[in-house]
Amino acid sequence: SLTYLKTIICILLLMEKLNITEKDEGKEIGNQIEMIHFRVPKKNHDAMMLFCKQFNDIFKKYGILQWEIFQLSRTDNMDGFTNISQTISANPDEEEVWVELLSYRDKKHKDEAMEKMKGDKNCEQGYRQFLDLITPGSKVIYGDFHRLNDLGFV
Repeated sequence: SLTYLKTIICILLLMEKLNITEKDEGKEIGNQIEMIHFRVPKKNHDAMMLFCKQFNDIFKKYGILQWEIFQLSRTDNMDGFTNISQTISANPDEEEVWVELLSYRDKKHKDEAMEKMKGDKNCEQGYRQFLDLITPGSKVIYGDFHRLNDLGFV
């Protein structure tokens, strides 16, 4: 009926306004992400890929909704924009720029997952292994972000 349809539309609009975690094809969409940028020497590419495959199960164990890893594909500037490779002082002949996105339901979920991971020896060992694989002396750029608005690109 028309009333039922109006109710569904109102619920969907309310969910969007309240920024409630949604489901997309059975997968939760997080409202909190952790973004990590780092540099990897090209010679460590395969080792870092193997590390990521091994660490994937640990992140799943602690309830992280999604872990995505990307490698920078362009290092040239666009008109009016500075490429991130220049911002983090990457040498494109010797290094790759990677970014990780870890998704959580919300800040509380992220804090709970991080707290549980602190006591895990595998996480501690993995952190040291990660530091051995990135460019020596480089800084890892990190930030927590929360969703401001769902613009419909789910």
